[in-house]
Amino acid sequence: MLIITPIYAGLLAVLFFWLSLRVSLIRMKGPTPDDAAVNRLRRAVRAQGNASEYIPLGLIMVLILEIQGAPYWLVHVFGLALLVGRIGHFVSFTLPSARFLTQISIVLTYSMICFSGLFVLYYAAI
Repeated sequence: MLIITPIYAGLLAVLFFWLSLRVSLIRMKGPTPDDAAVNRLRRAVRAQGNASEYIPLGLIMVLILEIQGAPYWLVHVFGLALLVGRIGHFVSFTLPSARFLTQISIVLTYSMICFSGLFVLYYAAI
């Protein structure tokens, strides 16, 4: 029975819901010539789009590792890296003063995808 992947899938689903809701709420305010509002919508759309690009692959990798019988701590490391990376990315898009989080989020997400891929190959070979 899977016990780790559902935790991260649930948490990331809530995060994606929040990102999607933010976009909808900004759009429901209607068109505005205000550059700040346009920029806020653009950032919200990119945060949501970025999550939709990386969360599915990341969760698939966590799922495969758990199915392959990888140690629970390793599955948690990759799940946490994905979750923290996506939350950091969201925060960096929301608060322009926290742009340094973008770099941290990129490193976490890319490392998670690369290393989980290598571990999936390793466990497939043994």
